[in-house]
Amino acid sequence: MLDQLNAQLARLADHPFYRGRLPREVASLEAFAREVPLMKRADLVGEMQQPGYGAFAPPVPPVRINLTPMGASLVPILHSANDLRAIEAACATHLDACGIGPGDVCMVTFGYHLFVAGLFYQSQMEARGVACIPHGPGETERAAEVARRCGVTVLAGNPSHAIKLIEAGCPVPRVFFAGGEAFTSNPALYARVQAAMPGAVLIDSFSLSECLPVARTFPGGEGVHVFDELLYAEVIDPHSGEPVADGERGELVLTHLRKELQPLVRYRTGDLTALVRTAPVHGRTVSLPGVVFGRTDAMVKVKGVKLYPSEFATVLLGVDGARRLQLELTQKPNGGDHVLLRIEGQLAHDALTHIAERFKRQTLVSADHIESNDTLANADAVIDRRHDTR
Repeated sequence: MLDQLNAQLARLADHPFYRGRLPREVASLEAFAREVPLMKRADLVGEMQQPGYGAFAPPVPPVRINLTPMGASLVPILHSANDLRAIEAACATHLDACGIGPGDVCMVTFGYHLFVAGLFYQSQMEARGVACIPHGPGETERAAEVARRCGVTVLAGNPSHAIKLIEAGCPVPRVFFAGGEAFTSNPALYARVQAAMPGAVLIDSFSLSECLPVARTFPGGEGVHVFDELLYAEVIDPHSGEPVADGERGELVLTHLRKELQPLVRYRTGDLTALVRTAPVHGRTVSLPGVVFGRTDAMVKVKGVKLYPSEFATVLLGVDGARRLQLELTQKPNGGDHVLLRIEGQLAHDALTHIAERFKRQTLVSADHIESNDTLANADAVIDRRHDTR
Protein backbone atom coordinates (compact mmCIF):
# COMPACT_ATOMS: atom_id res chain seq x y z
CA MET A 1 0.00 0.00 0.00
CA LEU A 2 2.86 2.41 0.76
CA ASP A 3 4.18 2.03 -2.79
CA GLN A 4 0.74 2.79 -4.23
CA LEU A 5 0.37 5.89 -2.05
CA ASN A 6 3.82 7.15 -3.01
CA ALA A 7 3.07 6.60 -6.68
CA GLN A 8 -0.08 8.71 -6.31
CA LEU A 9 1.78 11.41 -4.37
CA ALA A 10 4.34 11.59 -7.16
CA ARG A 11 1.60 11.87 -9.79
CA LEU A 12 -0.12 14.67 -7.86
CA ALA A 13 2.98 16.68 -6.98
CA ASP A 14 2.23 19.20 -9.75
CA HIS A 15 -1.56 18.91 -9.68
CA PRO A 16 -3.08 22.44 -9.49
CA PHE A 17 -5.05 21.64 -6.32
CA TYR A 18 -2.30 19.74 -4.49
CA ARG A 19 0.83 21.61 -5.63
CA GLY A 20 2.75 22.67 -2.52
CA ARG A 21 0.41 20.76 -0.20
CA LEU A 22 1.70 17.23 -0.56
CA PRO A 23 5.07 15.61 -0.02
CA ARG A 24 6.39 13.76 -3.05
CA GLU A 25 7.03 10.68 -0.92
CA VAL A 26 6.45 9.43 2.62
CA ALA A 27 8.46 6.86 4.54
CA SER A 28 5.53 5.00 6.14
CA LEU A 29 1.77 4.91 6.51
CA GLU A 30 2.20 6.72 9.82
CA ALA A 31 4.12 9.45 8.01
CA PHE A 32 1.37 9.65 5.40
CA ALA A 33 -1.17 10.39 8.17
CA ARG A 34 1.20 12.85 9.80
CA GLU A 35 2.49 14.74 6.75
CA VAL A 36 -0.46 14.76 4.34
CA PRO A 37 -3.25 17.22 5.22
CA LEU A 38 -6.89 16.23 5.43
CA MET A 39 -9.28 17.41 2.74
CA LYS A 40 -12.85 18.53 3.47
CA ARG A 41 -15.92 18.16 1.29
CA ALA A 42 -16.14 21.95 1.17
CA ASP A 43 -12.75 21.99 -0.60
CA LEU A 44 -14.13 19.80 -3.38
CA VAL A 45 -17.40 21.72 -3.65
CA GLY A 46 -15.59 25.07 -3.75
CA GLU A 47 -13.38 24.06 -6.66
CA MET A 48 -16.16 22.39 -8.65
CA GLN A 49 -18.21 25.59 -8.46
CA GLN A 50 -15.43 27.57 -10.14
CA PRO A 51 -15.39 28.16 -13.92
CA GLY A 52 -13.95 25.12 -15.63
CA TYR A 53 -13.97 23.29 -12.26
CA GLY A 54 -11.13 25.39 -10.84
CA ALA A 55 -8.08 23.44 -9.71
CA PHE A 56 -9.89 20.22 -10.65
CA ALA A 57 -10.10 21.21 -14.32
CA PRO A 58 -9.81 17.87 -16.14
CA PRO A 59 -6.42 17.26 -17.81
CA VAL A 60 -8.16 14.86 -20.22
CA PRO A 61 -11.76 15.05 -21.41
CA PRO A 62 -14.25 13.33 -19.09
CA VAL A 63 -16.41 10.61 -20.59
CA ARG A 64 -18.97 10.58 -17.79
CA ILE A 65 -20.27 13.35 -15.54
CA ASN A 66 -22.47 12.41 -12.60
CA LEU A 67 -24.15 15.12 -10.55
CA THR A 68 -24.52 14.55 -6.83
CA PRO A 69 -26.15 16.76 -4.18
CA MET A 70 -23.74 18.17 -1.60
CA GLY A 71 -25.55 20.59 0.65
CA ALA A 72 -27.33 23.12 -1.55
CA SER A 73 -25.15 22.30 -4.56
CA LEU A 74 -25.28 19.74 -7.35
CA VAL A 75 -21.61 18.87 -7.72
CA PRO A 76 -20.25 17.34 -10.95
CA ILE A 77 -18.29 14.11 -10.46
CA LEU A 78 -15.94 13.52 -13.39
CA HIS A 79 -14.70 10.22 -14.76
CA SER A 80 -12.16 9.70 -17.54
CA ALA A 81 -12.11 6.60 -19.72
CA ASN A 82 -9.21 5.30 -17.59
CA ASP A 83 -11.21 5.93 -14.40
CA LEU A 84 -14.12 3.87 -15.67
CA ARG A 85 -11.85 1.03 -16.81
CA ALA A 86 -10.20 0.94 -13.36
CA ILE A 87 -13.61 0.76 -11.64
CA GLU A 88 -14.78 -1.98 -14.00
CA ALA A 89 -11.59 -3.99 -13.43
CA ALA A 90 -11.99 -3.81 -9.65
CA CYS A 91 -15.66 -4.75 -9.82
CA ALA A 92 -14.81 -7.61 -12.20
CA THR A 93 -12.84 -9.33 -9.45
CA HIS A 94 -15.93 -9.12 -7.25
CA LEU A 95 -18.25 -10.41 -9.97
CA ASP A 96 -15.83 -13.30 -10.51
CA ALA A 97 -15.92 -14.06 -6.77
CA CYS A 98 -19.73 -14.17 -6.99
CA GLY A 99 -19.66 -16.41 -10.07
CA ILE A 100 -21.26 -13.78 -12.30
CA GLY A 101 -20.38 -13.63 -16.00
CA PRO A 102 -21.59 -14.13 -19.58
CA GLY A 103 -24.95 -15.87 -19.64
CA ASP A 104 -26.23 -14.03 -16.57
CA VAL A 105 -28.98 -11.44 -16.85
CA CYS A 106 -28.97 -8.54 -14.38
CA MET A 107 -31.90 -6.25 -13.66
CA VAL A 108 -30.89 -2.88 -12.19
CA THR A 109 -33.64 -1.24 -10.15
CA PHE A 110 -31.52 1.59 -8.76
CA GLY A 111 -32.31 5.08 -10.04
CA TYR A 112 -30.64 6.58 -13.09
CA HIS A 113 -31.73 10.22 -12.80
CA LEU A 114 -28.63 11.85 -11.21
CA PHE A 115 -28.36 8.92 -8.79
CA VAL A 116 -25.08 7.23 -9.65
CA ALA A 117 -25.86 3.62 -8.72
CA GLY A 118 -27.98 2.66 -11.73
CA LEU A 119 -25.39 3.39 -14.40
CA PHE A 120 -22.59 2.17 -12.12
CA TYR A 121 -24.06 -1.33 -11.89
CA GLN A 122 -25.04 -1.41 -15.54
CA SER A 123 -21.52 -0.50 -16.68
CA GLN A 124 -19.72 -3.09 -14.59
CA MET A 125 -22.12 -5.85 -15.61
CA GLU A 126 -21.87 -5.05 -19.31
CA ALA A 127 -18.08 -4.83 -19.12
CA ARG A 128 -18.10 -8.41 -17.80
CA GLY A 129 -20.37 -9.68 -20.57
CA VAL A 130 -23.52 -9.77 -18.44
CA ALA A 131 -26.81 -8.83 -20.12
CA CYS A 132 -28.31 -5.87 -18.30
CA ILE A 133 -31.88 -4.56 -17.98
CA PRO A 134 -31.79 -0.89 -16.88
CA HIS A 135 -35.26 -0.83 -15.33
CA GLY A 136 -34.88 1.67 -12.52
CA PRO A 137 -37.08 1.86 -9.38
CA GLY A 138 -40.86 1.54 -9.06
CA GLU A 139 -43.46 -0.14 -11.28
CA THR A 140 -43.12 -3.34 -9.30
CA GLU A 141 -45.57 -5.50 -11.24
CA ARG A 142 -44.05 -4.59 -14.58
CA ALA A 143 -40.50 -5.14 -13.29
CA ALA A 144 -41.39 -8.58 -11.96
CA GLU A 145 -42.97 -9.54 -15.30
CA VAL A 146 -39.90 -8.32 -17.23
CA ALA A 147 -37.63 -10.27 -14.88
CA ARG A 148 -39.62 -13.45 -15.49
CA ARG A 149 -39.68 -13.00 -19.24
CA CYS A 150 -35.96 -12.22 -19.52
CA GLY A 151 -34.72 -14.84 -17.03
CA VAL A 152 -33.08 -12.52 -14.53
CA THR A 153 -30.33 -14.21 -12.47
CA VAL A 154 -28.81 -11.13 -10.82
CA LEU A 155 -30.73 -8.31 -9.14
CA ALA A 156 -29.37 -4.94 -8.01
CA GLY A 157 -31.48 -2.54 -6.00
CA ASN A 158 -32.97 -1.37 -2.74
CA PRO A 159 -33.63 -4.34 -0.37
CA SER A 160 -37.14 -3.26 0.60
CA HIS A 161 -38.12 -2.90 -3.06
CA ALA A 162 -36.47 -6.22 -3.90
CA ILE A 163 -38.75 -8.00 -1.41
CA LYS A 164 -41.78 -6.47 -3.16
CA LEU A 165 -40.41 -7.65 -6.50
CA ILE A 166 -40.13 -11.23 -5.25
CA GLU A 167 -43.65 -11.06 -3.80
CA ALA A 168 -44.86 -9.86 -7.22
CA GLY A 169 -43.36 -12.90 -8.93
CA CYS A 170 -39.81 -11.86 -9.81
CA PRO A 171 -37.66 -15.02 -9.94
CA VAL A 172 -35.29 -15.44 -6.99
CA PRO A 173 -31.91 -14.22 -8.25
CA ARG A 174 -28.74 -16.19 -7.78
CA VAL A 175 -27.02 -12.98 -6.54
CA PHE A 176 -28.60 -9.86 -5.05
CA PHE A 177 -26.71 -6.55 -4.77
CA ALA A 178 -28.19 -4.36 -2.04
CA GLY A 179 -27.78 -0.62 -1.65
CA GLY A 180 -29.61 2.53 -0.70
CA GLU A 181 -30.44 1.48 2.87
CA ALA A 182 -28.81 -0.29 5.79
CA PHE A 183 -28.62 -4.01 4.99
CA THR A 184 -26.18 -6.24 6.85
CA SER A 185 -26.32 -3.76 9.75
CA ASN A 186 -30.13 -4.18 9.88
CA PRO A 187 -30.61 -7.82 10.99
CA ALA A 188 -34.39 -7.77 10.58
CA LEU A 189 -34.28 -6.50 6.97
CA TYR A 190 -31.42 -8.86 6.13
CA ALA A 191 -33.42 -11.80 7.51
CA ARG A 192 -36.49 -10.78 5.46
CA VAL A 193 -34.40 -10.69 2.27
CA GLN A 194 -32.86 -14.07 3.15
CA ALA A 195 -36.32 -15.53 3.60
CA ALA A 196 -37.53 -14.02 0.31
CA MET A 197 -34.43 -15.17 -1.60
CA PRO A 198 -33.48 -18.61 -0.24
CA GLY A 199 -30.10 -19.70 -1.52
CA ALA A 200 -29.21 -16.34 -3.07
CA VAL A 201 -25.80 -14.76 -2.49
CA LEU A 202 -26.55 -11.47 -0.72
CA ILE A 203 -24.11 -8.62 -1.28
CA ASP A 204 -24.01 -5.45 0.80
CA SER A 205 -22.28 -2.51 -0.84
CA PHE A 206 -21.10 0.94 0.18
CA SER A 207 -20.11 3.70 -2.21
CA LEU A 208 -19.94 7.46 -2.41
CA SER A 209 -20.56 9.34 -5.63
CA GLU A 210 -17.10 10.88 -5.34
CA CYS A 211 -15.44 7.55 -4.39
CA LEU A 212 -16.91 4.72 -6.42
CA PRO A 213 -16.95 1.92 -5.28
CA VAL A 214 -15.74 1.88 -1.65
CA ALA A 215 -16.49 -1.59 -0.32
CA ARG A 216 -18.62 -4.74 -0.67
CA THR A 217 -19.22 -7.99 1.08
CA PHE A 218 -17.37 -10.86 -0.56
CA PRO A 219 -18.45 -14.50 -0.44
CA GLY A 220 -16.65 -16.11 2.50
CA GLY A 221 -15.79 -12.80 4.17
CA GLU A 222 -17.19 -10.77 7.05
CA GLY A 223 -18.13 -7.11 6.85
CA VAL A 224 -17.74 -5.02 3.73
CA HIS A 225 -14.23 -5.19 2.28
CA VAL A 226 -12.62 -2.08 0.84
CA PHE A 227 -11.55 -2.10 -2.81
CA ASP A 228 -7.98 -1.36 -1.81
CA GLU A 229 -6.72 -1.40 -5.38
CA LEU A 230 -8.70 1.84 -5.80
CA LEU A 231 -8.75 3.40 -2.33
CA TYR A 232 -6.72 3.72 0.82
CA ALA A 233 -9.03 3.88 3.85
CA GLU A 234 -8.30 5.41 7.25
CA VAL A 235 -10.44 6.16 10.29
CA ILE A 236 -9.68 9.29 12.30
CA ASP A 237 -10.95 11.03 15.39
CA PRO A 238 -13.32 13.61 13.85
CA HIS A 239 -12.22 16.32 16.28
CA SER A 240 -8.47 15.88 16.59
CA GLY A 241 -7.92 14.53 13.07
CA GLU A 242 -5.61 11.87 14.49
CA PRO A 243 -5.86 8.24 13.35
CA VAL A 244 -7.67 5.87 15.73
CA ALA A 245 -6.75 2.27 16.46
CA ASP A 246 -8.23 -0.51 14.33
CA GLY A 247 -11.73 -1.35 15.54
CA GLU A 248 -12.38 2.09 17.06
CA ARG A 249 -15.18 4.29 15.77
CA GLY A 250 -14.34 7.45 13.91
CA GLU A 251 -14.61 9.28 10.59
CA LEU A 252 -13.85 7.45 7.36
CA VAL A 253 -11.10 9.11 5.31
CA LEU A 254 -10.41 7.97 1.74
CA THR A 255 -7.56 8.47 -0.71
CA HIS A 256 -7.81 7.66 -4.40
CA LEU A 257 -4.91 5.51 -5.55
CA ARG A 258 -5.50 5.66 -9.31
CA LYS A 259 -8.17 8.27 -10.04
CA GLU A 260 -7.27 10.45 -13.02
CA LEU A 261 -9.97 13.12 -12.71
CA GLN A 262 -10.87 14.70 -9.36
CA PRO A 263 -8.34 12.66 -7.35
CA LEU A 264 -9.07 12.97 -3.63
CA VAL A 265 -6.36 12.67 -0.98
CA ARG A 266 -7.25 12.09 2.69
CA TYR A 267 -10.83 13.08 1.92
CA ARG A 268 -13.05 13.40 4.98
CA THR A 269 -16.29 11.61 4.14
CA GLY A 270 -18.17 12.64 7.27
CA ASP A 271 -19.25 9.00 7.70
CA LEU A 272 -18.88 7.32 11.08
CA THR A 273 -17.47 3.79 10.90
CA ALA A 274 -14.80 1.43 12.20
CA LEU A 275 -12.05 -0.34 10.30
CA VAL A 276 -10.50 -3.74 10.99
CA ARG A 277 -7.77 -5.77 9.32
CA THR A 278 -8.70 -9.31 8.32
CA ALA A 279 -7.14 -12.34 6.73
CA PRO A 280 -7.21 -11.94 2.93
CA VAL A 281 -10.69 -12.22 1.39
CA HIS A 282 -10.22 -12.44 -2.36
CA GLY A 283 -7.03 -10.45 -1.79
CA ARG A 284 -8.59 -7.73 0.36
CA THR A 285 -7.64 -7.25 4.01
CA VAL A 286 -9.47 -4.07 5.12
CA SER A 287 -13.07 -4.37 6.28
CA LEU A 288 -15.73 -1.99 7.61
CA PRO A 289 -17.59 -4.52 9.81
CA GLY A 290 -20.58 -2.31 10.59
CA VAL A 291 -20.47 -0.38 7.30
CA VAL A 292 -21.54 3.17 8.36
CA PHE A 293 -23.10 3.94 11.75
CA GLY A 294 -24.01 7.57 11.12
CA ARG A 295 -22.51 10.99 10.49
CA THR A 296 -19.86 12.81 12.48
CA ASP A 297 -22.24 15.40 13.84
CA ALA A 298 -22.27 16.97 17.30
CA MET A 299 -20.27 14.71 19.60
CA VAL A 300 -20.81 14.11 23.30
CA LYS A 301 -18.45 12.28 25.61
CA VAL A 302 -20.08 9.72 27.93
CA LYS A 303 -18.17 7.57 30.41
CA GLY A 304 -15.03 8.55 28.54
CA VAL A 305 -16.40 7.39 25.15
CA LYS A 306 -17.32 9.66 22.24
CA LEU A 307 -20.92 9.26 21.03
CA TYR A 308 -22.50 10.73 17.91
CA PRO A 309 -26.29 11.27 17.92
CA SER A 310 -26.72 10.26 14.27
CA GLU A 311 -25.63 6.71 15.08
CA PHE A 312 -28.56 6.19 17.47
CA ALA A 313 -30.95 5.29 14.65
CA THR A 314 -28.89 2.24 13.69
CA VAL A 315 -29.27 0.85 17.21
CA LEU A 316 -33.02 0.53 16.60
CA LEU A 317 -32.84 -1.03 13.14
CA GLY A 318 -35.08 -4.07 12.88
CA VAL A 319 -36.72 -3.66 16.31
CA ASP A 320 -40.48 -3.60 15.70
CA GLY A 321 -42.24 -0.67 17.31
CA ALA A 322 -39.04 1.19 18.21
CA ARG A 323 -39.19 4.55 16.49
CA ARG A 324 -36.58 6.88 17.98
CA LEU A 325 -34.08 7.04 20.81
CA GLN A 326 -33.23 9.71 23.34
CA LEU A 327 -30.21 9.76 25.60
CA GLU A 328 -30.37 11.62 28.92
CA LEU A 329 -27.18 12.16 30.89
CA THR A 330 -27.04 13.08 34.55
CA GLN A 331 -24.29 12.96 37.12
CA LYS A 332 -24.07 10.21 39.74
CA PRO A 333 -23.36 11.16 43.34
CA ASN A 334 -19.82 9.85 42.90
CA GLY A 335 -19.28 12.09 39.88
CA GLY A 336 -19.68 9.44 37.17
CA ASP A 337 -22.11 9.58 34.25
CA HIS A 338 -25.61 8.12 34.61
CA VAL A 339 -27.03 7.09 31.23
CA LEU A 340 -30.79 6.82 30.66
CA LEU A 341 -32.04 5.51 27.32
CA ARG A 342 -35.59 6.40 26.35
CA ILE A 343 -37.16 4.63 23.39
CA GLU A 344 -40.18 6.03 21.57
CA GLY A 345 -42.73 3.25 21.22
CA GLN A 346 -44.24 0.78 23.68
CA LEU A 347 -41.87 -2.19 23.85
CA ALA A 348 -41.68 -5.40 25.83
CA HIS A 349 -38.90 -5.96 28.36
CA ASP A 350 -37.08 -8.37 26.00
CA ALA A 351 -36.99 -5.77 23.23
CA LEU A 352 -35.62 -3.12 25.60
CA THR A 353 -32.94 -5.53 26.78
CA HIS A 354 -32.01 -6.25 23.16
CA ILE A 355 -31.72 -2.51 22.42
CA ALA A 356 -29.56 -1.95 25.50
CA GLU A 357 -27.24 -4.76 24.41
CA ARG A 358 -26.97 -3.37 20.87
CA PHE A 359 -26.34 0.13 22.22
CA LYS A 360 -23.46 -1.18 24.33
CA ARG A 361 -22.06 -3.30 21.50
CA GLN A 362 -22.05 -0.39 19.06
CA THR A 363 -21.09 2.50 21.30
CA LEU A 364 -19.15 0.69 24.08
CA VAL A 365 -21.30 2.57 26.63
CA SER A 366 -23.58 0.72 29.07
CA ALA A 367 -26.98 2.23 29.79
CA ASP A 368 -27.81 2.45 33.50
CA HIS A 369 -31.52 2.38 32.75
CA ILE A 370 -33.74 1.99 29.69
CA GLU A 371 -37.44 2.78 29.34
CA SER A 372 -40.05 3.14 26.60
CA ASN A 373 -42.41 6.07 26.07
CA ASP A 374 -45.37 6.62 23.74
CA THR A 375 -43.80 9.81 22.39
CA LEU A 376 -40.58 11.73 22.91
CA ALA A 377 -40.52 15.49 22.50
CA ASN A 378 -36.80 15.60 21.65
CA ALA A 379 -35.89 12.24 20.10
CA ASP A 380 -32.67 11.20 18.35
CA ALA A 381 -30.90 13.64 20.64
CA VAL A 382 -28.81 13.94 23.79
CA ILE A 383 -30.14 15.76 26.83
CA ASP A 384 -27.09 16.56 28.92
CA ARG A 385 -28.00 17.49 32.52
CA ARG A 386 -24.60 16.67 34.00
CA HIS A 387 -23.80 20.30 34.66
CA ASP A 388 -27.22 21.39 35.90
CA THR A 389 -26.92 23.42 39.12
CA ARG A 390 -30.65 23.52 39.91
